[in-house]
Amino acid sequence: MAKENNQAISQKPAGAMKHILSFVFMIAFTAAAFFVVISDKVPSGWVVPLLLIFAVIQVILQLFTFMHLDQKGSAFYTIFIVFGIFVAVISAVGILLM
Repeated sequence: MAKENNQAISQKPAGAMKHILSFVFMIAFTAAAFFVVISDKVPSGWVVPLLLIFAVIQVILQLFTFMHLDQKGSAFYTIFIVFGIFVAVISAVGILLM
């Protein structure tokens, strides 16, 4: 029991550091997206693709950090999320082609 308790205590700082690091990356991507939109340094044809890339990276970070999709036993939830993304992409393409 003491060994399990020591392992739980030793894993908490790593988990907290993971959350803090992910949060810092998300803030950095948000600031980068704001810079891309607000500045004239990025060509106008690159703005939307860069914003989409930043958004996808942030979604992946949030899913794996805050939704714990990297933990064992989350395959069921991952299947539903992938199916939801699949339906959203099909819907978006259908709207764009109308």
